[in-house]
Amino acid sequence: MIDLRSDTVTRPTPQMRRAMAEAEVGDDVFGEDPTVRALEEETAALLGKEAALYVPSGHMANQLGLYVSVRSGDEVWAHEHHHLVGDEQGATAVLARALPRLHSETPAPSDALLESWISGRGDIHRAEPALVWLENTFTGRVVPLADQRRVTGFAHRHGLRAHLDGARLWNAAAALEASPAQVAEGFDTVSVCFSKGLGAPVGSALAGDADSITRARRARKMLGAGMRQAGVIAAGALYALRHHRERVSEDHRRAAALADRIGEVPGITARAQTSMVLLKTPQGTGERFLAALAGHGVRALSIGPDTVRLVMHLEITDRDADEAARAVAKAAAEL
Repeated sequence: MIDLRSDTVTRPTPQMRRAMAEAEVGDDVFGEDPTVRALEEETAALLGKEAALYVPSGHMANQLGLYVSVRSGDEVWAHEHHHLVGDEQGATAVLARALPRLHSETPAPSDALLESWISGRGDIHRAEPALVWLENTFTGRVVPLADQRRVTGFAHRHGLRAHLDGARLWNAAAALEASPAQVAEGFDTVSVCFSKGLGAPVGSALAGDADSITRARRARKMLGAGMRQAGVIAAGALYALRHHRERVSEDHRRAAALADRIGEVPGITARAQTSMVLLKTPQGTGERFLAALAGHGVRALSIGPDTVRLVMHLEITDRDADEAARAVAKAAAEL
């Protein structure tokens, strides 16, 4: 099977396994794991932040970013399809006890919407806004840096904090031909994932100012994620950070080529967004299409009634992409 469900399905490369096996370790709860510390320091430097914290998942990195930025009952502004809203099991309400206020404007809220929402500040009947949330990439779509600066500038002018869910920030940086620090600029906290795009087996990080990361470290321990000799898994993330960032452009190239091939298939439309190909099937056929596609050796993911996602990653070759294009054509013919 060619697995295109996500870029999280990759297995460690032989070089990554070697780095993990040979990792120097210590007790990270005591701050004594040199590999974890190296990963955190390099991540912070790449993102232009004072400090970073290694955590088991992007879910936790996001929730810690939220936790250090709001008080119980505060409002966080986000898109209705952000990971924070649809993929973190309501943790926003359970852990930080914050109220999401959702918009549907993409890739970032307009000035008009922001001004409208801030105008209700101080109303005793309403939650107080505290945090503006962006995601880059957003379902593979790149948010322009100008839009990010506009939104973070608004937030800071009004005393709000700004968080970037940068799970695939590495893809955004490659597509924008910008440095990771340029993509992270203006945000108080930024989450990044090492197992998406970069191909590490475990982990994400939260980066920000030193005080926020100190508070996040305490909150990580409170949530039960104080890890001991975590250098074994951090070594995989560190190897990926050092060796796999440049290669994400290969995923973008394959996604674009695959979208072009799929675009020739009758009844199917496709567009490439960084490492992802989003294809539309005829109305009401999404699940049948997925089953047919699997029958021809390709696993994909449904992200809507008639929308299927194919994700390129470091285990996918040009030949795999060609096979996927042929499988899409065969599956479409069966519909």
